[in-house]
Amino acid sequence: MRAWTALLCAIALEVTGTLSLKVFTSAAAGPGLELILTYVLLAASYVLLSRAFRQIPVAVAFAVWEAAGLILITGLGALILGEHLTPTQLGALIALSLGAALLHHGTQYADRPASPPPGVTDQTRALPGIRQEPA
Repeated sequence: MRAWTALLCAIALEVTGTLSLKVFTSAAAGPGLELILTYVLLAASYVLLSRAFRQIPVAVAFAVWEAAGLILITGLGALILGEHLTPTQLGALIALSLGAALLHHGTQYADRPASPPPGVTDQTRALPGIRQEPA
């Protein structure tokens, strides 16, 4: 559960850092301490993502991090920054969601052992590649 908490925090930091980058670079004052804050948020996101990799398979963690980040950044960009979304972009966001969900659903975790394929017994698992017949 800690890994998923780290992943959710990494997503929140990535979204905050990316949106703040847009807001701060749009300001008339130019980059300054705000830009450093953005880099700190993005770096912290990667640190937490690496923590999530310890228990969540990299393909799942990265897919969820990237998909959730893109969906949130795009949605908040439309709501807060007034950016326009096309039907194609909405379709892409749905596809991202489905892809991340399917990847997560199809992944076996250490605490959730895979069921053996038909015809495989504990004896055949004991010696990979060698099928033993009962005596």
